[in-house]
Amino acid sequence: MRLKLAEEVFAHVGEAMLQVEAGLRDALQDASPQTREVMLHLAESGGKRVRPMLSLLSAQYFSKDPRPAVPVGIASEMIHMATLVHDDVIDRAETRRGRKTVNQIWGNHVSVLAGDALLAKALVILVDETSSEVVRIMSDMIYRMCEGEIAQHASLHDMYQDDDDYFDRIEKKTALFFAACCQAGALMGGAEPEQAGAMWAYGRHLGMAFQVVDDLLDVSADAEVVGKPVGNDLRSGVLTLPILHLLRSQGYQGEAASLVAKGADMTPADIDRVLKLVRENGAVDYAFQVAQSFVDQAKAALKELPDNETRTLLHQIADGVLTRTF
Repeated sequence: MRLKLAEEVFAHVGEAMLQVEAGLRDALQDASPQTREVMLHLAESGGKRVRPMLSLLSAQYFSKDPRPAVPVGIASEMIHMATLVHDDVIDRAETRRGRKTVNQIWGNHVSVLAGDALLAKALVILVDETSSEVVRIMSDMIYRMCEGEIAQHASLHDMYQDDDDYFDRIEKKTALFFAACCQAGALMGGAEPEQAGAMWAYGRHLGMAFQVVDDLLDVSADAEVVGKPVGNDLRSGVLTLPILHLLRSQGYQGEAASLVAKGADMTPADIDRVLKLVRENGAVDYAFQVAQSFVDQAKAALKELPDNETRTLLHQIADGVLTRTF
């Protein structure tokens, strides 16, 4: 997040964000020493805390006080941490954000259980400190997220999936999490159901744009920019929007198709060649235009809500997704 935008967010919800950070640590106080060590490793690994921030801003939109959504912020970050530790097991990742992963230090067995423990603890916080409606929203989101991960696994190396398959997958994996945080935060801030629904739509479109841009960076940016090797999705068999567009534009008959058809047998040179073709054949521009459309829809979702400083900031956050300044 660029400095100016980060400063503006902190000016709005900074105190509540500090409460989220403290709450993450306090929530682990009753854990065994071994469990607490693993979970603190995750909590202290950093991150932008995007989901808690969206929850807090959504509450502030309607109450001018983000603090009622602090429990949602704490729980949402714990859920996010759980998904990351599970992803690292699946991907056999060795590092995340410059630190060794939990599975690299403690092994897969502990990692899976740590992720499960985080999910369970998040739900306890939601039950104890929010409403039954918020618990339902967040629980359904977790279920949909798991569906998305299963769908992604089923689609590995499938070059004939279409854009709708891709959109359905990233909606469940990413966008519905953003949507749930915005909707739950708004409800905690006193929003009416239809107002919370508008916040859900904002979060959903924001999350779609966020994931499209993330996938775009994986094929078009330098490793230093994204903080991990580029082409990581393709290497794992995950075919994202730019790759799918390239394959379709060439009628599944071009050089890219012959390389992608190798599946798990693709070499590093094959991957580099596909990425080069993506950059040269309009796929990057296409994906960026799709992300822009989602950003426009996110801002449009707020059109009927009050025009205040928080709405202006949410618009800036949506624009920041396109430039990765958010």
